[in-house]
Amino acid sequence: MDMTIFKKLVFVGFLLFAFQSVAQNDELKIHEEINLKIWKPFCESYASLDAKTFNALHTDDVIRATPWGIRVGKEYKNRNIERFQADKEKGTNRTIELWFEHRKTTPEVSYEVGYYKVTYKNDGKKKYSYGRFHVVIKKINGSWKIAQDWDTDKINGIEVTEKDWLKGSPLVYD
Repeated sequence: MDMTIFKKLVFVGFLLFAFQSVAQNDELKIHEEINLKIWKPFCESYASLDAKTFNALHTDDVIRATPWGIRVGKEYKNRNIERFQADKEKGTNRTIELWFEHRKTTPEVSYEVGYYKVTYKNDGKKKYSYGRFHVVIKKINGSWKIAQDWDTDKINGIEVTEKDWLKGSPLVYD
């Protein structure tokens, strides 16, 4: 092989590696921003039954899909207000934890797939719920917002369990 061609190939390979490293570093910074601006307040407002803060994390036209149906925008947000209030009245305490299996991100949109664990405490009893989610997050006017949220407690008819949950590392906030 001609040495000039070899040098050019090595140089092109180096550039591709450098661009990939920069892109991965940028993506990690965006993930950190999304964790701080979306997932931390998502988990906190879910646990504190703060529907106002929880709803503010979503776009006005958010699409929420579950095995029980689809809710869009106001319908979804109003349902959150009702559900959070009912849990307050029942004295339900709850937490939600997340871990990500896949995250594909650009500076304007992120597609995130992962698992969740909800812990409910009521009357001294604990109950756990597990599931898988797919979320689309968009940057709108400089702020990240959840635009689409799909989750299920079954994958191909098989229930998501603690075994699935234990495969990952939950998101932890410092």
